[in-house]
Amino acid sequence: MTPQIWPPIHRTALKRGPQALAACLALIFIFSGCVSLQLSQFQHHAARGDHKWIAAQAIKCQKASDGCGELHLIKGDACFRLAKKGREPAVNFSCAADELKIGLTLKPSWAAAGVQLQYQEDFCESLRSLQGYQSGKTAEQTLDQMVEAAKTLYQLAPESVAAVYYLASARLMEIQPMLGDIDAATRMPVCIRLKRTVTRVLAVMETARGDTLPDWNRFADNYQRLAFDLGAAMQAAECR
Repeated sequence: MTPQIWPPIHRTALKRGPQALAACLALIFIFSGCVSLQLSQFQHHAARGDHKWIAAQAIKCQKASDGCGELHLIKGDACFRLAKKGREPAVNFSCAADELKIGLTLKPSWAAAGVQLQYQEDFCESLRSLQGYQSGKTAEQTLDQMVEAAKTLYQLAPESVAAVYYLASARLMEIQPMLGDIDAATRMPVCIRLKRTVTRVLAVMETARGDTLPDWNRFADNYQRLAFDLGAAMQAAECR
């Protein structure tokens, strides 16, 4: 068997090693500098409340880092604020959902747990609101994302007012399409899920009456509407 002979390494290839390394390092420094510069610009415009300017900017970085994650979170927050003010809500809720998802994924650490919770909550709300502007397969995919986002929020803050609200909302949204053609075979599992969801929601509302729950004032009206919608769903399903 003839031994394999590897081709000789050309001297110029060896010479390119340090040059290639220097070029890579330069690119890294340039990239880091670009992220820092854009982050500084975003923070400046965010402080001024210029959310429209931030929402219009493109973000190229997709690497896991505090700076890159923060860029996407600031843009997501800007789009979220615009949508909540009624400015192209379908477009801006979509932007908020996309950017918050990227930012939450890329940011490796948090200075305060409350900041992460707020961004996760806004992500859930963006998906919940966005789904209302959609239909068909797109709406189903957004709902799937909302279920996962609500589960993550619940893992971060178990039994919190926000987590229970978004989980219950997602469950109701999953069930509502089934109510139009419910039959004897599907009624029981649907009613079981509705009753469990109602029990959880009412438990939070009952606790809130006797004690001051964190964030309850922000969600009190939402819980009232959710309880009403759950009751209407149970009536439509003829749950007993």
